[in-house]
Amino acid sequence: MLSEVDGPVAAAYRAGLMLLDGRTASALAEADRVLRDRTAPRAAVIPALATAVVGASLSGRFDRVWVAIGQAGPAQWELALIGYVQCFSLVLAGQVGDARVIAENGHRAAVADGNAAATAGWSMLRGVVENARGDLAAAVASLDVAVGLLGTHDPYRMLAPCLSWLASARAVCGERTEAQHTLRLAAEAPVGRLFIPLSGLSQAWVTAAGGDTTLAARQADAAADVAMAHGQFAVEAVARYDVARLGDPQSAHRRLATLAGVVQGRLAPTMAAAAAALARADVHGLDRAAAAFTSLGFDLLAAEATTAAAAIRNQRAVPTAFPHAATPLLRLTPALAGLTRRERDVALLVADGMTSSAIGRRLRLSARTVDNCLGRVYQKLGVASRRDVVPLVRRPNG
Repeated sequence: MLSEVDGPVAAAYRAGLMLLDGRTASALAEADRVLRDRTAPRAAVIPALATAVVGASLSGRFDRVWVAIGQAGPAQWELALIGYVQCFSLVLAGQVGDARVIAENGHRAAVADGNAAATAGWSMLRGVVENARGDLAAAVASLDVAVGLLGTHDPYRMLAPCLSWLASARAVCGERTEAQHTLRLAAEAPVGRLFIPLSGLSQAWVTAAGGDTTLAARQADAAADVAMAHGQFAVEAVARYDVARLGDPQSAHRRLATLAGVVQGRLAPTMAAAAAALARADVHGLDRAAAAFTSLGFDLLAAEATTAAAAIRNQRAVPTAFPHAATPLLRLTPALAGLTRRERDVALLVADGMTSSAIGRRLRLSARTVDNCLGRVYQKLGVASRRDVVPLVRRPNG
C-alpha cells in the first residue's frame, strides 16, 4: 500500500491536482519526476504528460510543451487534452496560423467520427483561435456550440473556461446583456483555481462592455496578479496587455517588458512593445506593433494599435475590418485621446445617450461627480453641450 501512495501513478495524479490548485511550478516538477522515471507504468506516464503539457503551456515554456508532446508519441492521440493544449500553446506563443490548422483538422476529424466530446473540445479551440484572430462572430458561434456539447459531456471540466471565453467574446462584440448572462453561468460551473485568471479577465471585459474601463482595467490587473502568483506567466502576459488595452498601459508595460524575457515566442515581446508605445503615445512604436501583430495573425490587436496611432496623430481612423468590435482602443478618437480614462468613460456613455444619473449608476458615481467630469470634458474638447460631444467621440463606423 505504501509503495502505491509513493509510487509514480500516485505522483502523476498528485501533479494533476497541484495544477488544478494553481501550483503550476510544483505540478511541473512532480510531473517531470514521473516522466524521468524509466520504470513508470503507462498509467502514470499519460496523466503526467497531460500535466506537463498544460503546465508548461500556461507558464510560457513552450519548448517543454513540444518536448512533452514528442514524449507522448502515439499516446497523444489517446489523450485529446494534449492536442487541445498544443493548439492553445500555439496561440499563446503567437503562432495563430498553425493553431488554426490544428483546430480545424481536429474539429473536422471529430465531426467525421461522430465524437461529441472531441467535437466540443475542438469547437472550443476553434473559438479561442477565432477570438485571437478577431473573427468575433465565428468565435461566438464556435464557443456557443462547445458550451452546448460540454453541458452533457465534460470529462476535462472545460465548461467554465469555455463560458468565460464566450462571455469575453460577447462583451467585445458589445453584447453586454448576453455577456453578463454567460458570465453568471461560468460562475456556476465547477472549476479549479487553475482557471481563476481567465475568469477574472472575462469579468474585466464584461465590465468594459458596460462602459467602466477604469474598473475593468483594475479587474484585469487583479487577474494578472493571480496568474503571476500561480506561475501562469503566459496567461499573465495576456492579462497585462489587456490592462493596457483597457486604458492603463502605464501600469502594465514594465512588467510586460520583464515577461517578454520569460514567456517564449513572439507574442509576449510584441505585446510588451505595444504597451510601451501606448504608455508613451509613441505613434511609430504603435505602427511597428500593428505590423508585428498582423504578421502573427492577431488582426484585432493590429487594428487597435493602428486606431490608437491615428488618434494620437489627431487623425480620424478609417473604418476597421471589425465593425462589431467595441474595445476601448477601437473606439479611440483624437478627442478621446486627450481625456483621462474616467473622462473617456463618461464621454462615451454620453454619446450613447445616457443621462448623468444613469451614467452615475453605471459607473458607481454620484450624478454631481458625473456632471463635474463632463464639465472637464467640455473644457478639454472646447464644446458646450452633450450634443457637441457625440460627433467627436464617435468612430466612423461606430
